[in-house]
Amino acid sequence: MTLSEGARKHIRERHPEVARYEDSIKEVLEDPEMVFKGNTGRMKAVRYLDETHLGPKYLVVAYREEDCDKAIITAYFTSNLKKIKGEVVWKA
Repeated sequence: MTLSEGARKHIRERHPEVARYEDSIKEVLEDPEMVFKGNTGRMKAVRYLDETHLGPKYLVVAYREEDCDKAIITAYFTSNLKKIKGEVVWKA
């Protein structure tokens, strides 16, 4: 799994509420509850977190698969699974 400095910067600037959850971002990719295939072909791993500083939320980690590696693009919180675009391709 790869979390590049560019992806870190994007998360800090566009989704600062997620920046402090870098360990959780990695855990979501390692053990997601659901995986969506987005409309642009990007994958989205999702896991419910009971405790965040915003209350309970789903953590969504968007990534692309590159040579048997998962390159993280971004991560964000949502409280509504219906807002995640794409189709479910895997569910625990």
